[in-house]
Amino acid sequence: MSLALIVYLVFTALPAITTLTMVAFSCWAVMAFTGLMFGYLMKDGYPSEPAFWDFTMKTTIGKYMKWAILCLLVSVLIPSKEVTAYMLGAYGVQTIAENEKVQELGAEGLDVLQSLMKKAKAEIEGETLKEEN
Repeated sequence: MSLALIVYLVFTALPAITTLTMVAFSCWAVMAFTGLMFGYLMKDGYPSEPAFWDFTMKTTIGKYMKWAILCLLVSVLIPSKEVTAYMLGAYGVQTIAENEKVQELGAEGLDVLQSLMKKAKAEIEGETLKEEN
């Protein structure tokens, strides 16, 4: 059941998180650009009222910038479906390779292979000796 949960998270939740964080960063970028444009226009038009410019610089740019950068980092660092599938495959292979029973079977298989190789080598040497005589 835990493998099913991992597969669900890989193919459903992680792409959703990536998309949502990229959308959040995009919204911040649009808000920052729009706020800067309006703030700059209002600053020149109303020199006695720089409140909108100050508000834009303090909130949209300064205060929310750390959250926007965090969203961008999250969306970039979450692996894609393909990379995550490769990671799961590598984990599965590693788990199988580290299993004691598999290692025992591998050792027994190696012993059988070595004995078959010795037997084949002896047969080949016996045939070459017959041909030479």
